[in-house]
Amino acid sequence: MNRVILIFILAFLLAGSGCSKRKPEITSLQRKEAAALVSEAEFATAIRDYPRAEGLMHQATQLCPDNGSYWLNLGNISRKNGKKGEAKTAYGRAVTAYQDAYEEDSTNGQLLMRQMYAHALLGQFDDARAVLKKARARHPKDPEVKGYDEKSLERMIADPAFKELAI
Repeated sequence: MNRVILIFILAFLLAGSGCSKRKPEITSLQRKEAAALVSEAEFATAIRDYPRAEGLMHQATQLCPDNGSYWLNLGNISRKNGKKGEAKTAYGRAVTAYQDAYEEDSTNGQLLMRQMYAHALLGQFDDARAVLKKARARHPKDPEVKGYDEKSLERMIADPAFKELAI
């Protein structure tokens, strides 16, 4: 009888923990530590120490997984290190981070533009176009959105520097 109750309680606890959509709270100390790591990674990138920069950016994304720019930077550095798989994962996480951030603040059209950029880096050009269209429809007065159209996206995709970072 005690086993049955124990199994029921365990099943209830496991089921309950999987249902929660609440994300762990990121403390201000973690954000500051991540910012310091990013600063150090930027220095490492400037001196072309990409392996070190990649490790530092990876640490920053673990501290602040909600920061899309950290994921984009990690993807860019991974790509420079010739790690396409890691870059693809990081760019995918950037898309998710920007989507989540836009859900929290739908007044910020720049989040959609960053999401569009991450989609383009992944080679998801139809998704990038759709996000650009959404940004232009919802934020017509945002200067960053207003100055960017379908032709701008096509020019970006064709740019050799962009192609070096894209998947």
